[in-house]
Amino acid sequence: LIALVLYALLPLVRSVVAGLQQAPAEVLETARGMGMGPLQQFWHAEAPLALPVWLAGLRVVVVQTLGMAVIAALIGAGGFGAIIFQGLLSSALDLVLLGVIPVVAMAVVFDALFRLVISLLERKNR
Repeated sequence: LIALVLYALLPLVRSVVAGLQQAPAEVLETARGMGMGPLQQFWHAEAPLALPVWLAGLRVVVVQTLGMAVIAALIGAGGFGAIIFQGLLSSALDLVLLGVIPVVAMAVVFDALFRLVISLLERKNR
């Protein structure tokens, strides 16, 4: 679990930085002109504009982490990865599919949910 969290930090931090950098300078200048302090600028101007980028980065991290969790079976973590590797070692395609199909289904479902949330946020901001 610790290794998966550490592995996910780099793309997550990168998406946070990218989201904050994409805020237009005009919006930040307007927020300053309205008398907002730095914290208010962040919460009322930068964060709402960066949220779709943050969620897109989180979507990638979640799907990536689901895939990497399968590899954790190599160090005895169990889960679907244990079934997959047992099937690979015994050349049993049915065991491999028994482990792969739920992992792929979970990845597709999480990806679709994140896409739905991102599209709803973008539609709301129009």
